[in-house]
Amino acid sequence: METQLARTKSKLTQFLREKLNNYGIKINVLVNETVEKKFAYTPQEKYKKLKEKNPLLEKLRATFHLDL
Repeated sequence: METQLARTKSKLTQFLREKLNNYGIKINVLVNETVEKKFAYTPQEKYKKLKEKNPLLEKLRATFHLDL
C-alpha cells in the first residue's frame, strides 16, 4: 500500500491543498512493519489455536476418540 500511496501522493497533496486552501499541507507516511499472527485455516491449525485457548479440549477429544 505504501507504493500505491507514493505513486498518487503528489496528486493527493495537490487536491488537499486546493480544497482546504492550505498550501502548507504535507503527507508523511509511516509504515509499521510488525508481523501479525497468522490466521488458522486448516482444521489442524484451527484445533491447535483452540487448544491453546482451552487445554481441556484435548481431554475432550481423547475421551470421545475424535479425529481432526
